[in-house]
Amino acid sequence: MTRIGLLAAMIICAAVPSWAFHEKQAAKPVNDVVTARKTIVRELDKDILQAKVKNIYVSDFTDESGKFSFLGRFFAATFAHLLDEGAMGFDVIDRANVRRSLSNAGQADRQPADPDALAKVISDMGADAIVSGTITLNGNAATLNIFMRTPSGKELAKLRYDESLDGVLRADLEASQSGSVFYTAGLDGVSLPRCVQCPAPDWPTGQGSPGRDGNVVLSILVTLEGNAAQMRVAESLDPVFDKAAFECVRSWVFEPAQDADGNPVPVRLPVQVTFKRSWRLR
Repeated sequence: MTRIGLLAAMIICAAVPSWAFHEKQAAKPVNDVVTARKTIVRELDKDILQAKVKNIYVSDFTDESGKFSFLGRFFAATFAHLLDEGAMGFDVIDRANVRRSLSNAGQADRQPADPDALAKVISDMGADAIVSGTITLNGNAATLNIFMRTPSGKELAKLRYDESLDGVLRADLEASQSGSVFYTAGLDGVSLPRCVQCPAPDWPTGQGSPGRDGNVVLSILVTLEGNAAQMRVAESLDPVFDKAAFECVRSWVFEPAQDADGNPVPVRLPVQVTFKRSWRLR
């Protein structure tokens, strides 16, 4: 499972009054964002085919100063997956394999790869083009300037992509800026954590009105120990319900996520808790 939609790779839990029927709800896809991402990738597809590229690598995007960016890695991994998903006539080099090779060569995972080291690794893997770029933030909007170049630096294509960040991405960005180190579940070969003890939250007794139901979406860190930590509200319903969601999810126990080599890694992912009064016994 990958996190192409904003709420994909989401653990969903339903919470209802004691007299109601428990039911799980599928997360609603954010179709406009998914479509926008696929559209820019299809444009890149055309450029790849026109340039007769056979093997392409999507490098982590950086911020304007050239530093590592959580959002840069997220979008690079997302675009790499979309390219690979629709590839016709070319191959997308596995980012996890490149990261492994760079790590073996002493490259820090949370820093932009040394250009010479990266060039050697992807050259050994047969890349004849590299997608790179920068990401700029303006409030809750992100602008990506994307370039496709040959390993020698010749520019083959240039694109621009704009996206308004949803609550989950904003929460994850805030966590990364606070110094938290994590991966994104479902991207770059990182698995989803498995919830092994995840009871539904209690309905906030005597609080709220019949019309005050819906979803609370949390962004959480699943630690190496399988605990839910560093929780942030990505989509609020009401402070009372937000608190009930926090109290419940804090007690959950997970089997930690793993990277492509099977090593446990800390990950962030969204959790949706649904409160619904209308689900009656049946």
